[in-house]
Amino acid sequence: MADKVPPPPPRPPQRPRKAPPAKPPMPPAKPPAPPAKPPAPPAKPSPPPKPKKKKPKPPPKRKPKPKAKPKGQPGKKKKRKGRKINIKLGLRQKKITDEEDTYSDQIGWTSLEENFEDYEDPTPKEPEIITHQCTMCGVMMRIPRPKRERYKVICAHPECGHADMIGI
Repeated sequence: MADKVPPPPPRPPQRPRKAPPAKPPMPPAKPPAPPAKPPAPPAKPSPPPKPKKKKPKPPPKRKPKPKAKPKGQPGKKKKRKGRKINIKLGLRQKKITDEEDTYSDQIGWTSLEENFEDYEDPTPKEPEIITHQCTMCGVMMRIPRPKRERYKVICAHPECGHADMIGI
């Protein structure tokens, strides 16, 4: 039983082949038309044609092969064929005048008038001395205008000695 080989698998079903397309039917043949005139009687037989001497043809002329272009150079450009544009060039001014030119170049700054006396600063001047009152004892003090926004004022009264911080 070990020597039995299994049967081969069944073949798949095949499609039927397509029939070639049918040829169209031939048109019906027409009968020949009757001759209008009877044929002419045969005339004298013509002599056989004489053989002509043929000249050997020269080989056809060929165009020369284009030479290989160097890689770095561009080839010749084809000339465009088209209408030529005619442009009329002319000056608008018929006569050119010979007047001298008065313009001259100058290098550097130029000033017409140097009058610095009339200049006035439009900003109002602030007083150079201000008055300050001590917050501890109430003494009025005159101090020079400070140049910074935040400053410290020490009271001038000998018994007070308080320091006011302004601009904090």
